[in-house]
Amino acid sequence: MSDVTIVHTKSELEKAIEHCDKTVLIRSRALAADVKTIKSASSGAFALAIGSVGVFATNFWNPLGWGSGIIGTLSTGTLITAIVAIGLSTTLIFAVYNDYSIKGRSSIKLAGGNSIDADLVMERD
Repeated sequence: MSDVTIVHTKSELEKAIEHCDKTVLIRSRALAADVKTIKSASSGAFALAIGSVGVFATNFWNPLGWGSGIIGTLSTGTLITAIVAIGLSTTLIFAVYNDYSIKGRSSIKLAGGNSIDADLVMERD
């Protein structure tokens, strides 16, 4: 567990979350936007989005299952797009949603006195 981790890609973000890093600086606008979308969702929308992705994925062969997945997808489309774009496992998506607070674009002062700009700052609660 490190104090400050700088990430540019979703694989780096995944490693930072798995290691329970305290502060994660995201330096990619697209990745920051997807994390912000996930974090700002209401718990009901978040549950519906995860459920819709699951229903659609497990019932892709069944036209009746498509209806359930499509209805959920239409109502939570932006959130599902962010979840798919980040491409993290459900466990890590829940960690982003539950275990971290976020701050928008900011500058963080490092231990050596240097500062670094980030598109999004995630801090473990």
